[in-house]
Amino acid sequence: MKNETSHNIEWEIISKYLSGEMSEEEKAAFKKVIDSNPEYAQIIAASEKDLGLVEDVMHIREQYNADIAWNKVNDQITNKKSGKKIILNAKRVLQFAAMIIVVIGLGLISNKVYNEYLSPYQTFISKAHESNKSIVLADGSTITLNGEAKLVYPRNFNDDTRNVSLEGEAFFNIAKNPNKAFIITAKDAEIKVLGTSFNVIAKDDKVEVLVKSGKVKFSEINNKESVILEKGDFAILKESLLSKSLMNDDNYLSWKTQKMVFRRMELKEVAKVIERTYHVQIQFESDEIAKEKINTTFNQESLSHVLNNICMSFNLTYEKKGQTIILKKGI
Repeated sequence: MKNETSHNIEWEIISKYLSGEMSEEEKAAFKKVIDSNPEYAQIIAASEKDLGLVEDVMHIREQYNADIAWNKVNDQITNKKSGKKIILNAKRVLQFAAMIIVVIGLGLISNKVYNEYLSPYQTFISKAHESNKSIVLADGSTITLNGEAKLVYPRNFNDDTRNVSLEGEAFFNIAKNPNKAFIITAKDAEIKVLGTSFNVIAKDDKVEVLVKSGKVKFSEINNKESVILEKGDFAILKESLLSKSLMNDDNYLSWKTQKMVFRRMELKEVAKVIERTYHVQIQFESDEIAKEKINTTFNQESLSHVLNNICMSFNLTYEKKGQTIILKKGI
């Protein structure tokens, strides 16, 4: 992605406004600019808030007499052998320390304002134990993130293509635009579409793509090997090798659909689906329990409902410790 900004922000004028150096006429004219430009309004609001924090810090510093405080410390520093005091320039040391604190603070404020309001790109990171966090992009495309996924995307699609990058897993529902391809960079892979819905996993040493509707071009960036995927197609890129097949896992998208289908499936395999869907870890008290087979379907049910149903079927109980669930034989 290009790392350029399309913004034309007059920082000198903003600084003059925030410092109160504008005349009433200048202030009135600038307020019209703020009213007509939401971006300016956001920057002004963020800057005023952060500058307020800096003023609080400076007020505390003014209440603190550096010379008196240092003299108290300096009086207690005595050379035991000679009995002479070690005289240090207290004011210079403390003022230097305060200057560093203020510089760091202003640097953090500038970085925050840039990242939140000026950078042409935004970053969204989902938390570990959450899924179905959706983002609507400027073109109307919707991206739903699974837990611990990271998406970097532009605030506006001003180029000839719509480019984003992904780490982790996400489901894409792309708004159609035949004149502007949507391109996802995920590790060593590139996924190119015009308008479709599909799932992408970019974790560890591989990238997986499952197409739900439409058509996708799935490529390896370095050697440009590619495959065309249509509805129901599944492909994996691992160690620069692309393979294509049909998806036969009913539960591949359970994290998003909250629908799970088990056909005479052993509980140890059922556990893997539940873990992926609800972001938990499941353990078994014995291998005997893990090998039990179940035939059922759950559609957007709560985790407790799923566990209670399984336990009732096999006379089990479960114990939950944080995100870990232990299945045990019932009494």
